[in-house]
Amino acid sequence: MSFDVGTLVDLVVARMKVDKTEPNPNNLRKGWRSDELLIGDIDTFAVGAKDYPGAYAEIGRRVLAEVGDMPEMAVLAKLAILRGERLLLLTSDQVRIVCELSEDLRAAISALPDGTRKKRCQELFLYNSGIFFDASGRFDEAAKTHEWAAREADKGSSSAAISLYCAALSWLKYGLSVGKSGDELDALFSGLEERYRQLAEALRDSELYVQWVEGNCPMQMVMVCVWLDRTHSKWGEWVHMASLAPGKLGKAWETGVEFVRVANLVARDVDDDSEVEKALRALAEHNAANSETRATALLMLARRSTSLSEARGFVDEMPVEGAQHVRAIAERMLKD
Repeated sequence: MSFDVGTLVDLVVARMKVDKTEPNPNNLRKGWRSDELLIGDIDTFAVGAKDYPGAYAEIGRRVLAEVGDMPEMAVLAKLAILRGERLLLLTSDQVRIVCELSEDLRAAISALPDGTRKKRCQELFLYNSGIFFDASGRFDEAAKTHEWAAREADKGSSSAAISLYCAALSWLKYGLSVGKSGDELDALFSGLEERYRQLAEALRDSELYVQWVEGNCPMQMVMVCVWLDRTHSKWGEWVHMASLAPGKLGKAWETGVEFVRVANLVARDVDDDSEVEKALRALAEHNAANSETRATALLMLARRSTSLSEARGFVDEMPVEGAQHVRAIAERMLKD
């Protein structure tokens, strides 16, 4: 690890013990200095730039040990733990850990005094819960949780726009997992595009613009096009934006960019077929790639297979947890 966890912990604890600030009621992301430090700056550094979610969870645990008698600060520390833990590989044991953390947080937030700090903690909890539901394959629950988060946030705020975009993406995954018709999937895709447009507008003057509008969203739109096996007029724009993400956002974005690079190779139907096969196989076996990314690489390999048995082999390699929608696409493909 290339940074000192202890120093970051000391910095957060020192801030929390004297922090009298509150979130801005018109923008809950702003104003609470402890939130901006732990959930903002240190997350950006440890998770985004350095790609150490486990270290971020450890920072949260150490902070919690120092501020356990300060309920609102303790909840912030627990939210950091939840964020770090849900970003680790979601094995069945890890799912259990995240579920236990979530139940503890739900009770802790409920016990907080009413006010903007409690509202901000609830907003963060709902966001992380929605992402966790999505990553573990409970897409309808994820969508509903994100919609709940949007209702809790101020209408037109960046938080509401992010939650509504995430909800639209989860509903599309749900549609794929349960076998919605082509027309229904088209409508869900159009809805996702509109939420992307609204998100870009809401974040135009926000520090989150690069992370979401130039990072997360283009990577996700490329992946959705792969699932739906379609092209798009903005494909080149999305690929270009995503390719710049690591330079702006850090190491955690490298795997997503590699996926986009490989997907673009497949879309371009390059002459060197061996290069494409090698790149897809490497992505499917990439330790840092999440279940969804690995499964999507295997889906592309299955589509390129020359025999049913070979395609079946690729599908059987797909992770189960968090990739239910990709397996559902592949299973329908094998039946056609």
